[in-house]
Amino acid sequence: MSDVLLAKNRLLVISSSGAFANFNPLQLQGVYDELDTFLTGHGDSLDSIELFTLYELQFYLSVMTNHDIKAKSILDRLLDQFGSNKKSQRIKLLQSIYLEAVGEKAAATKLLEQNMDETLLSRRLVTFTRNNENEADNEEYISTLNFYLNLSPSDLVAWAELAHEYTRSGHYDKAVFCYKEILLQEPHAYPIFYQVGLNYYYQFLQEERNLKTDKKDKIVEMTQLLSYSRDNFLRSIEICDVYSLSWVGLYALTGLKFNDKLAKVKEVSGYLAKNDKLRELSEKKIKQLLPEQDLAEVLLQLK
Repeated sequence: MSDVLLAKNRLLVISSSGAFANFNPLQLQGVYDELDTFLTGHGDSLDSIELFTLYELQFYLSVMTNHDIKAKSILDRLLDQFGSNKKSQRIKLLQSIYLEAVGEKAAATKLLEQNMDETLLSRRLVTFTRNNENEADNEEYISTLNFYLNLSPSDLVAWAELAHEYTRSGHYDKAVFCYKEILLQEPHAYPIFYQVGLNYYYQFLQEERNLKTDKKDKIVEMTQLLSYSRDNFLRSIEICDVYSLSWVGLYALTGLKFNDKLAKVKEVSGYLAKNDKLRELSEKKIKQLLPEQDLAEVLLQLK
């Protein structure tokens, strides 16, 4: 498979899975730059559906990285190239997002309320229940997202957004459930397998902080979380072996001090036996993919 095709498929997966909704600022800027370069050099080779999808992704990334002028130019381009769809939900959705981004929230709401029967626009109205002043207090937003997803369970971006909210509020098991809903529809979305692995990892750390006993049954139960986490990092790597975040997750997981407790627990010997090899392999791969960063700096990406 050519590098161009690999890049295209990677960007389409990021778009279709909604994975970009959970990217940190550095990741967002990296994908923004990659996509801009790709569309400049290879946009003419895309069919109309692929082109619309990647323009749409470019619009979202522009808004999320505060490139408002770029977002407006992309919106104008979409209106020009897909003029027959000016009244479509997706175009109106983008228009409303742009209006909110430039501070015209009332105009965005008015635009959406013109088509309350359309599900995509209903989801967009849901976002106005987000508590932007206190991000730790988003119970209403979570409740509204859940209600919306009961009506429109195929909306992957909404599932990703709900998962993100659950992660922020420490409900890692619920975040895992949301990401698995995405994987049912996008089984090769390697950034989502990474997120599943990451949330199992977070759930383990949460339980480890509250651990009050070293009883074997509890140790085995917690090791199961690590096993789930490792399996999902490995699945992400299996699909895309240059996805550095999954290698970082694997490196962090195999180097936990908790692993020292497992040496005397026969029931988890199979899990432990693989760790040394995976630790060595992940360290080697990280140095290959991120040569300018030391390992301590790399691990901060999981925070």
